[in-house]
Amino acid sequence: MTMTNEDKAANAAAKFRRDYDLGNAPINDLSDLIEGRLGIDVAIVEMDDGLDGMVIQDPETHQRIISVACTTSAERQRATLAHEVGHLELGDFANGGVIDCGARSPEEIRADTFARHLLVPQQGVTEFLEGLGKERQQLNEADLAHLVRYFEASPMMILIQLENAGWLAVGQKDAWKSYSAGKLAARYGWSDEHRASQRKAMMPQAPMRIVAEAMEAYVNNLIGLEAVARIRGMSSSDLKAELDEVGIEPKPAALPPTRFGRRK
Repeated sequence: MTMTNEDKAANAAAKFRRDYDLGNAPINDLSDLIEGRLGIDVAIVEMDDGLDGMVIQDPETHQRIISVACTTSAERQRATLAHEVGHLELGDFANGGVIDCGARSPEEIRADTFARHLLVPQQGVTEFLEGLGKERQQLNEADLAHLVRYFEASPMMILIQLENAGWLAVGQKDAWKSYSAGKLAARYGWSDEHRASQRKAMMPQAPMRIVAEAMEAYVNNLIGLEAVARIRGMSSSDLKAELDEVGIEPKPAALPPTRFGRRK
């Protein structure tokens, strides 16, 4: 029996969760998972309108980097990160090439599906709702808000998984599909938390590995504060204040050896 793209993507997402012992719980820090466990750099950068993310591979070192756009939607940014991981896990990546979110090809749709199952596993949705004592076809708006906050995913992504898992009553998805995460956060008490996540999603961020290597060089007097500030995308004065606050400064420079001798 031929598997659909939905099945292929769902199976790949389930395998990814098994491989990294994620269970059915939310992935709280997706960037950390990608950088720390997959060994792929993640950068958050300003991008042209219409471009949400891309994967690039260095043809010589084979080091990969996932770049995603600064955005006012943390949920969208997480979905883009998961989408790009989906390309890699599904074998869409061409060596030395670039994958971007362009035309809605079957590969793009499949990567979107992978992201949905990775971020919001259907079994995780069921476990969460059953833990609250909820019954199928008996959900309310507050339940949707709780799921959006718990999985840090868009309402539409949650609604699709709820529908597929048989939790929604007839017409409920259409009735709720216009809801935004911001509206649900404001209505159900976590607006401050949501605004903080928005601010973070709007800030450019260099790959953690590159920042760590730059800081190592700075501490060892190999590069200056200005170079690190450029990598971080901030002013030298702000970086200096940040480092002073936590007590990080360059090691004392070693004095050149003194030569002693006498003239004949």
